[in-house]
Amino acid sequence: MSIGIAILALFVVGALIMLVARLLPRAESTATQRVAPVEALPESSAPSSAVDAAAWGEREAAEFAMLPEAARCDMIFSIEERHDERSAALLAHALGDPSEVVATAAAHALIARGERAAVENYLGGCDDERRASMARTLRALFTDLSVAEPTGERSQPEARALPPRGARSVVILDLAHLRVRDELRTIERADSGGMLRHLIALKRLLPERAMEGTPALDAAFRDAREAMNAPIARLVMTLHRPRPVVSSKDIEDGAGRIALRSLLDTLLAAPASAEMPVATGNAQLLAGSVDLDELVELRRRLENEPIGAALPWVVNARLLPTTLLVHGEEYDILSRYRARAAESLALLCELPVAEFHRVIATHNDRVLDTLLDEALAELAKLDAIPSSGSSGS
Repeated sequence: MSIGIAILALFVVGALIMLVARLLPRAESTATQRVAPVEALPESSAPSSAVDAAAWGEREAAEFAMLPEAARCDMIFSIEERHDERSAALLAHALGDPSEVVATAAAHALIARGERAAVENYLGGCDDERRASMARTLRALFTDLSVAEPTGERSQPEARALPPRGARSVVILDLAHLRVRDELRTIERADSGGMLRHLIALKRLLPERAMEGTPALDAAFRDAREAMNAPIARLVMTLHRPRPVVSSKDIEDGAGRIALRSLLDTLLAAPASAEMPVATGNAQLLAGSVDLDELVELRRRLENEPIGAALPWVVNARLLPTTLLVHGEEYDILSRYRARAAESLALLCELPVAEFHRVIATHNDRVLDTLLDEALAELAKLDAIPSSGSSGS
């Protein structure tokens, strides 16, 4: 019996050896087929500022250019940790993007991947204004960044980076072309509770320019507003869930953080203007002065805050305009809301990010709710914002 079992075992082992021998060539062939596409990738993995659309792919470059600014930034941050040639070529291509926010996001990703020289070479060859703006943002993140500066002119903006103590600037939101009331009404009707609708309000009421602001400052405000679109769109979807669970990407992303830092840097480097606009004719504006000392401190703290934290929303609250200018009259309708929003969100800065998300999704600030309702009611009563006949709150 034992001899028969031994013979049977030898037969089984022999059969297995033959089976493995037959399969090995197929496995090797399959492995060869799998690695073959790698040979078709671009030969050089080192990104260069000279990489053009053809080196990456004209079709890919065209599709990338058609994406909204926020989507282009999302793509850049999604490939930051990938180290294949196509990712490197995309990032090098994005350095020349018309949007400074997208270009800065690409530069950040390249430096994080160890391609600092490519960024420094690019900055050394671009125009002075773009170089100074991008270098200012990137140096806040990478203090040893080396960028060649033209002689004489570049030191002045750096010297103005910190405004005089006690300085204030006036920020403005033009209501004439916005449908703020309808958008906020949609959020009010969400059955989620919590403080999430206030994040929508802070986004929609973010100013879009400053009194006597430069074109660069106007562009920084515009970029900051646009960069918030993608996270806010996700947040609106979150509000319609029976039990909303908030994550970092629902309220902020890398593009939004870069745009917010750039806005603060540009605002703090610009000459302060404390003169409020005069309410004349049928102008429909929200205006208010912002304390630049507070913004300097918030900008400093922002460097160490993770994405999705409470502090960026404190910045948004501090930037809110306060006074409605319409039909030649002035109405102080947002001062108390701005102060309460900044105070409430500042308290939440002490929480871990995950706990902050839980609180804003579940905790109601009744005072803040009332102040926002009152402000919206005033806007509706004064008919300051075009509407399709909806009631304010």
